[in-house]
Amino acid sequence: MTDLLRPEEFAAMIGLSPRTIANWRSNGRGPKYLKLGPEPPAGKQDRRPVLYERDVAERWATAHQYTRTIAR
Repeated sequence: MTDLLRPEEFAAMIGLSPRTIANWRSNGRGPKYLKLGPEPPAGKQDRRPVLYERDVAERWATAHQYTRTIAR
C-alpha cells in the first residue's frame, strides 16, 4: 500500500483546516479516502480512522489548482 495521510496531514498539505476536509467528506467532495478495518455493525456509527493515499491526494490537489485573473 502507498503512503497514507491522516486528514490533518492532507489539510496541512493543501493549506486548509481539517474541519474543511471533514466537511468535504460529508458532502462527497475532495479526494477519495479509506477507512480500514472491520465495518461496524448495522446502525452503528463508523468510527474507523479516515486515511488518504498520498498519491491520490496529490493528484487530486494538482488537478484542482486554479489561477484567477482580474479583468481590468
